[in-house]
This record gives sequence, C-alpha cells and structure tokens, in this order.
Amino acid sequence: MMASRKNHNIQKSLTRKGFSSKMSGHIKMTFRYKGRDTAIRTWISHGKKEISDKLLGIMAEQLNLSRLQLDNLVDCPLGESELIALYEEKGLL
Repeated sequence: MMASRKNHNIQKSLTRKGFSSKMSGHIKMTFRYKGRDTAIRTWISHGKKEISDKLLGIMAEQLNLSRLQLDNLVDCPLGESELIALYEEKGLL
C-alpha cells in the first residue's frame, strides 16, 4: 500500500473507470452507470499535488471500497466491469 498518491493519477484512473469529474472548489468525481450519475462519489483537491494516506482512506470509504480496492482501482487491476460487479453485489447500482 502506498503512503500517498498523485491527485492527477487518481483523477485519470477514475475517469477511465466510469467516473465523471466536475470542478466546484474541489474536483467532484461521480460514478456513472448506464449513462446516469449515481450516488457513488468522492472529491479530489486540485490544490494539492499529493493525496495523503489518511485522505485516501476517506476516499475509499466514500466510494464504498476498501483501501486495497481503491489502490487496485487506481493501479488498474480493478477495471470498470469488475467495479460495476462489485457495486451491484453491494446493492449500490
């Protein structure tokens, strides 16, 4: 598990996995499913270049993921179809 991550890497990876981004002070990342926004969302600070381990833990909670699942989502072993299956299993979609 990494201690911190670059915010642009997280944003890029989430965008590739079905999230849309909107600027509003922070970058709001919302998971889209079947062309619609879901209630699954998190925020990324655009002022900081690195996101701390503590904030990554909070982001994982907001996204209904474990910290390891968030790391896998960012690092690519967890793809969009696996993420959808995970969210469907949890009854979130």
